Amino acid sequence: MKMKTFVVMLTLLLAFTCHFDNAHANTFKEVKVTDSSTKVYEQPAANAKEIGTMEKGSFVIVMSHHNEYARVAYLTSEDKMVDGYISNAVLDDAPYTIKIASSKSGLVVKETPSLKGKTVATLQHKMVVRDFGTARDGWSFVQYGNVIGYAATNFMSKSQPITKYVVSSSLIVRNIASPSGMQVGELSKNEQVAVHSTIAGWSYVTTSAYEGYVVDSYLSSKNPSTTNNKPGGSSNVHHSNGSKSYKNCTELRKDYPNGVGSDHPAYQSKHDRDKDGWACER
Repeated sequence: MKMKTFVVMLTLLLAFTCHFDNAHANTFKEVKVTDSSTKVYEQPAANAKEIGTMEKGSFVIVMSHHNEYARVAYLTSEDKMVDGYISNAVLDDAPYTIKIASSKSGLVVKETPSLKGKTVATLQHKMVVRDFGTARDGWSFVQYGNVIGYAATNFMSKSQPITKYVVSSSLIVRNIASPSGMQVGELSKNEQVAVHSTIAGWSYVTTSAYEGYVVDSYLSSKNPSTTNNKPGGSSNVHHSNGSKSYKNCTELRKDYPNGVGSDHPAYQSKHDRDKDGWACER
């Protein structure tokens, strides 16, 4: 039964991963905003042919950098996607809010802010996106990994994060909910995170330093600073029984009714079934 469940989950994960191939990030695309008006060139050089101009405050998709220039794609006022080069000096970070795909049928991302626009991708229910703001007519400019485009604003909801803690010695943060996603950071054991959404075994988390997807099974709702002070734990009790090896939790609880923390001499990983750093808790 366990093997069957594993196969089903693996199949779902592979299907999920393949569905979002265009979100994968060997070259991670970025959303930026222009802090001044700028010319757009056909090639990364000031003497190259001009193919357009951009106003201050325009959103651009940065695809690569070429010395002093960035290759960008942007939408003109005529809803035409233009690919060209602009100076890196005019690019600034684009502010955004974290939103959750609230439609059960999925969040459709379009190339242009229109139902007639080309569909870039359909993101699953509860997927997290960066919302850079309303474009027009009820459409928002959004990003999930390398999926960047326009989505219906009313098909997204505000995030209501909950607090959890890392139980792994090191936990990789990725830009998408897939093991093939680009690593954007690494979290330490017991580090506190804000979980915004969980889907297919991945949680979208934010910290003061990073944000992205992590494997949810390496998170716990138990605060390690609280559990390490449980009655009967190592911070309060230091019996001579501490070096004793216990056969099971029933035997251990005779001496330590509330279990023991990972820093206690009686702690054994085989008694810590949920791997939260506390063995035989009730």
